[in-house]
Amino acid sequence: MLMAEIEVLPLLHNVFSPQRLIESARTVYGLGYRVFIVTKASGSAAQVGVPEAQKLALKLGKSLIYLPDLPDAIEMLKPDHTILVVPKRFAKEPLTSFLKDAGGRILVVFGGSDPGLSRRELEMGLPVFVDGVEGGSGSSRADCDHPLSS
Repeated sequence: MLMAEIEVLPLLHNVFSPQRLIESARTVYGLGYRVFIVTKASGSAAQVGVPEAQKLALKLGKSLIYLPDLPDAIEMLKPDHTILVVPKRFAKEPLTSFLKDAGGRILVVFGGSDPGLSRRELEMGLPVFVDGVEGGSGSSRADCDHPLSS
């Protein structure tokens, strides 16, 4: 059986904390992804976190894409699939189940702050939960690293 080619685009949405943004960038690049996307960064995350994440990307020969909002990322990046990593109570399908048949360009959206993603944002893609993650937000990008590692 031939596996479909997958291109994963990790995206951090609605982040306020510069530390969370920078740590997310380190994790994404450390896992081998070439591109990290950030949308709707606010306050010190926008003023401090985005420039620091950009500096890290340049040092590592990677890319950082910063866009105003999630719909902009979907419009500009044109993914084949948009999945939103959320707590189990907000999703019907586990991430591993989705990945079995997935192919193409996949935009993987993580909420950058609690409570995560809004109801309106959940309608922009397929909400999935990470198998084995109980309690907590489930939206942390680190919760999802293993199934998507490149």
